[in-house]
Amino acid sequence: REANKERITTPYMTKYERARILGTRALQLSMNAPALVNTEGETDPLQIAIKELAEKKIPLVIRRYLPDGSFEDWKVTELETY
Repeated sequence: REANKERITTPYMTKYERARILGTRALQLSMNAPALVNTEGETDPLQIAIKELAEKKIPLVIRRYLPDGSFEDWKVTELETY
């Protein structure tokens, strides 16, 4: 199916999305992907990923599936975190 044109889901990142995004990004960083923030001597990939999320620098997209089979794509930078 195709993406919904008008978004109906919440603009807030869920705790499950946050966990998946941080895990995915930390894995990328551990595989020598370039960090998009100043690491200031930090070597732990998860801590770097958390800093990237706080600064809205993670270049990933979350796909939210809806009950009717359609979906919405949200850039991580568009979502509010808490």
